[in-house]
Amino acid sequence: MGLWKHVAAQFGKPVGLPGALAGFIMAHRSSNDERNRWAISLLHLKPGDRVLEIGFGPGTAIREMRNVVTSGFIWGLDHSPVMVRQASRRNARGIAAGNVALRVGSVSEIPSSIDQLDKVLSINSYQFWHNPAAAINALYSRLRTGGVIAIVHQPRKPGSVDADADAAGESIAERLRRAGFTGVRIEKKQMKPVATVCVLGVKTPTPGSVGATAPHE
Repeated sequence: MGLWKHVAAQFGKPVGLPGALAGFIMAHRSSNDERNRWAISLLHLKPGDRVLEIGFGPGTAIREMRNVVTSGFIWGLDHSPVMVRQASRRNARGIAAGNVALRVGSVSEIPSSIDQLDKVLSINSYQFWHNPAAAINALYSRLRTGGVIAIVHQPRKPGSVDADADAAGESIAERLRRAGFTGVRIEKKQMKPVATVCVLGVKTPTPGSVGATAPHE
């Protein structure tokens, strides 16, 4: 395995001491905080929202979201036990209060108890999903009518340029449309070393559908 692949593997699924170090870097990189805050702002969170983050890493975005989601609930799924431990320490207050739950798992293994969501967030985990189309379909089914998904991507491979972010955004947007999301749009933030895109979509009822869930207030 080449050096880049070895490093990327740790950021994709941190394990052991190297994985713990990767989590520390992710949690203390100022550009990550900037990217997280920007992405969260696009979700327009409400205090009572039911939120799921896929691939929460060290848990900094969940901690940020809990500043707004005070009476709702935030779930997190991450396939790295190392990250679950780090994020649990960072979000100990929310877990103790009973409105944050962090679990080992992936987007292809969403527990049935995580349902009727208002918002779904994924920050730089999409590129590690084994079956993106199936995953997006599953997330669509877990959202309430009017619920919003936000998939954030910032290319991190050496040599990446803004055009790579643009291409990823268009690909993600097309997958959201195919899954049934409407109002799909791509937001872009200029950052260093390369731009970040956030692709958003809304779950709307199928015309003439019966028993659609009303938007959550």
